[in-house]
Amino acid sequence: MKRTLALLMTLTLAFALAACARAPASQSAKPPESQPQAPAQAASPIRFLGKRDDVAAGAQGVYYLGGSSPNVVYYYEEASGQSVPLCARPECPHTDDSCTAWAPGMLYLLLDEQNPAQPLYLYSSTEDPSGGQYPAVRLYRMEASGAGRTLCMEYQNGLVDLAMAASDDYVYFLSSEVDPATQSGVKCLYQARLSDGTLEKLKQYDQPTILLGAYDQKLVLEHNNDSYTSVAADVFEVDVTTGQETQLFHYAASGEMANDYEPAPHAVAFSHGQYLYILEPAGERTARLTCRDLRAGEEQTVAESVPYYGGQVAEDGCFADGKLLLACTEKKADGSGVFGSTYAIDLADGSWQEVTLRSSYGVPYEVAGETAGHFVIPLGESLRTAKITGPAGLEETSSYYATDFYLMDKANWYASVDARVPLQ
Repeated sequence: MKRTLALLMTLTLAFALAACARAPASQSAKPPESQPQAPAQAASPIRFLGKRDDVAAGAQGVYYLGGSSPNVVYYYEEASGQSVPLCARPECPHTDDSCTAWAPGMLYLLLDEQNPAQPLYLYSSTEDPSGGQYPAVRLYRMEASGAGRTLCMEYQNGLVDLAMAASDDYVYFLSSEVDPATQSGVKCLYQARLSDGTLEKLKQYDQPTILLGAYDQKLVLEHNNDSYTSVAADVFEVDVTTGQETQLFHYAASGEMANDYEPAPHAVAFSHGQYLYILEPAGERTARLTCRDLRAGEEQTVAESVPYYGGQVAEDGCFADGKLLLACTEKKADGSGVFGSTYAIDLADGSWQEVTLRSSYGVPYEVAGETAGHFVIPLGESLRTAKITGPAGLEETSSYYATDFYLMDKANWYASVDARVPLQ
């Protein structure tokens, strides 16, 4: 049974106050413009905010879309084991903009733990009822408790990708649009200033493009083109201050087929901070993992003979608990479905282990985030009903599907012990 709690989350924020001491007036006749200038403040580094849409996990807890309303954000606190709406007012019905936990439309969550002042981003996408315009996207940011929520960006020129990156001053995202000149589909890279929402288009691409990661003042992106008989991708980085693009990695499996339906296994690349991890076939159903330091330009082997199976080396991967978690699936020989495993590769020593937790369909469990002691596992959806306030101000019953989230102790996950606890 869901408990309704009033939790006042307190944050201890340390602010360093710098005092500028005024020096005595100089007796020199040197003109003011020749005085030495203070160095410009370095721009804050860009951080990748993740690619999962309806949950954002950090060391202290988990933000997620709760089951009691389609428009309300809940917070699970790791220390207390309690979940509450992201709102500090016990009397709040969580039905309008006066509530820090509520927003209209579809909600997506992003977390920047390196920004202690305002680490949480809430992305609200509202469809145009007439279908004549793109969804209206609003991006809010707020303190970890939900307080201080401010609207920092509005956008309605295309379909915004869920993957985003941000510095202390800007947010970066890709949008699918139609080029007015050619009437063809393009991907546009935008920079939005968080202080006032000013948008600047940095790049436009005429091929499928996704955001993989970020570090320093650079974004790591990938052009990918998959077809029935070929797979090709180019990973590159963009310096947002200069616009310069640098090729990082290319792979192609054009014309090479593993069977009548799937391309031959090929390499994949994963971005993590300043590092690019490349997993590529290195034998019969085994792969080698290398790590390239993009800042230093150095490369080293992390792990050898990592097992894999499926149409490519890894169908998906994420970084958690100091490891690269690689999900692999494969069709059963009798055609009755699929089965898969996750391989957890320790990035420090290169050791790996297989985790055999799978859904009823044979697909490996996804890890959508982590707290200090748990992994967050999304597994299926449930039909929910909720009381909401309609446009006319009357209470209505709404039915909707929401992702079912579970917490799993990390030790149980590594041991393939399915001891899930519902996040509710």
